[in-house]
Amino acid sequence: MKRITTLLLLAGLCTIATAQRTLSLDVNNLGIEISPTLSGIFFEDINQSLDGGICAQMIQNNSFQAYNVPDGPANEFSQSDTIFFGWTVVQTPGAIGEAHAVSDHPLVKLERKYDYDPNDKYDDELRYVQYCVRFDIEKAGAGYGIAANGYGIAPSTRDRGAIYSNNTQRPSLAVESGVKYDVGLYLQGDNYKGKVSMWLEDINGAVNSNVITVKKVTNNWKQYTGTLKALHTTDSRLVIVGDKAGTFYLDFVTMLPEASHLWNNGKNGPFRKDMMEALAALHPKFMRFPGGCASEGPNYFGQVFWKNSVGKPEERLGFRNHWGYWTSQYVGFYEYFLMAEALGASPLPVLNNGVTCQFVGHSYIAPLETEADRKRFHDIFVNDALDLIEFCNGATTTKWGKLRAEMGHPAPFNLKYLGIGNENQGKEFWERFDIMYKAVKARYPDIIIVSTAGARDAGREFDANYAEIDEKYPDTYVDEHYYKNDEWFFTQGNRYAPGAKRGGQGLTYDRNKPTRVFVGEFSNNNTNNAYRSTLAEAAYWLSLERNSDMVVMAAYAPLFCKKGYNKWGANLIWFDNRGLWRTTNYYYQQLFSEGGNRALAYHDVLADGQPDTKVYTSPTIDTKTGTIYLKYVNAEAIAKPITINLIGGNQYNAEMEYITSLDTNIRNQGDANYYSSHPDVGSDFSYAEAITPQKQQIGRVSGSFTFTMPENSVGVLRLKK
Repeated sequence: MKRITTLLLLAGLCTIATAQRTLSLDVNNLGIEISPTLSGIFFEDINQSLDGGICAQMIQNNSFQAYNVPDGPANEFSQSDTIFFGWTVVQTPGAIGEAHAVSDHPLVKLERKYDYDPNDKYDDELRYVQYCVRFDIEKAGAGYGIAANGYGIAPSTRDRGAIYSNNTQRPSLAVESGVKYDVGLYLQGDNYKGKVSMWLEDINGAVNSNVITVKKVTNNWKQYTGTLKALHTTDSRLVIVGDKAGTFYLDFVTMLPEASHLWNNGKNGPFRKDMMEALAALHPKFMRFPGGCASEGPNYFGQVFWKNSVGKPEERLGFRNHWGYWTSQYVGFYEYFLMAEALGASPLPVLNNGVTCQFVGHSYIAPLETEADRKRFHDIFVNDALDLIEFCNGATTTKWGKLRAEMGHPAPFNLKYLGIGNENQGKEFWERFDIMYKAVKARYPDIIIVSTAGARDAGREFDANYAEIDEKYPDTYVDEHYYKNDEWFFTQGNRYAPGAKRGGQGLTYDRNKPTRVFVGEFSNNNTNNAYRSTLAEAAYWLSLERNSDMVVMAAYAPLFCKKGYNKWGANLIWFDNRGLWRTTNYYYQQLFSEGGNRALAYHDVLADGQPDTKVYTSPTIDTKTGTIYLKYVNAEAIAKPITINLIGGNQYNAEMEYITSLDTNIRNQGDANYYSSHPDVGSDFSYAEAITPQKQQIGRVSGSFTFTMPENSVGVLRLKK
């Protein structure tokens, strides 16, 4: 595939506007206070963004639990005890043996933290079944065992049908020459007399590392660790084989790159360095997690229960998540809090309230009919909320605060926000929301609860949800979601303006009431991150900033997408096993992530005395430093000189940072199937991005000066005293 590696901005192709354009900025005419939490991120476990993504643990199905998974399509995961999802049985010449998934040799005793309903139609015992692999070797030959292929390439939709998960059989561990990888695994022998060895191996069967050998396997489960150093940069697999006839068991295999390849050397969790660096550059003020629909779950077994994700990694319960793949919970809620803290973002966890995702028909709704039902709802869902707050904020003498300290974080996480539900509606949801809301507010009145306006920007569901909120929950932040087209974003700049109508009931976004808006998910999902969507979304974002006395938080969605695994058409950052592409949508979010704490009085840019309807601005000032930020969008293929009239200001050093492109169809990430491990990708593969921010030094200015907005540009003019 031919890659675009240069900007399409060519001076000879520029058209300069001839109209006289002006904008007045009065530094003494201050407007609203800008919400300090406006710009944030929404991390959802979608598009393989967690396991196989930002989680640096490289072994897919590392505890062999993706087998006989309830409530999923029959052919989605392993259905046979001799097929291991993401693994390949290794049978070298002369070797004879069998490998089976078995449940009679559990590695750990799992703590039952929830009293699931024993009288419903589900077999709750399935949650606690632990599988490991039993190897019965008749003849070892040059070795009999298994190989972990990692998180590999995805066959086309045509080849895998509607199944989203991928039983990778191609070596896909993206190792790098000279880099060390820390390997861990648990072994148990049945009087096994042989050795167990492990190494990296490329697609041709060539050894690609040193060899680690366990010389003696005990008859009790024991963890063995070692370090493998890759010889070559090539996709590989982790081979684990025995060398003698006999029986042994294998479970919980992990492989992580050395600390230098982890975010902050692994001090803030097992996170991939490049992906976290991209998030840090957005300067997020909050982080919502672990998802929207993913938080609700698609069904009974797909619900997220945070207590199953904390403690020792080998004691956590994995599950099939809403988006159709296995979530190991190697990164659980504790690691999410570490992640938010490392980014300087306030955590905003979202909990389900017993009502699963409406888009799959609310396949499970926690019963409330009997006293036993209501007690169980309290013990599971209400306590989940109360105990999570204690886990985050409680003293180390409390039950859950003590666990936080034992996991390595004695200081509190200072949780301020808690989401209950996502895109929900209807009597069943609000009845359960009410129970949880009242319980949380009774014990923790300072926690801000995030409610929901539903899944759309308007309509019957939107109005009905706001009616509930107006009557009963006016102190909540209302989570509004919308995935719209470019025209909508360009034309909705007054959605949250004072006096603007809210929905279809004739009411407004009333600033005299405590209710505030959290735009938890938005994007143009129709263009696959074409540059034209950046212009539209950025124009809309400026209206959110100008009305951030009402809209106090906002986040683009989704955040990440792994090439080949896209469930969603537009994503802020695309990645593969070795690198990433920041979209132009990412870059406007980055440019707009910092600004002043007070708005300056808003004026249209005037062209020969008339408003220029293709220019959008938001001026703010940092009242401590005096720095002025003029964020703008020029949504027209014409470069536009603008004369700024500074009123009441001083002398400033002016610089402009911006992105621009004549081609509005360009995409930084290229094709969805262009990624490093794809067999059709040639030697010219590149992570280059066609459009990246540019800086222009304007120099010292005062009073009146002129700068030029490039054509089709998004930028920020900074005036520093």
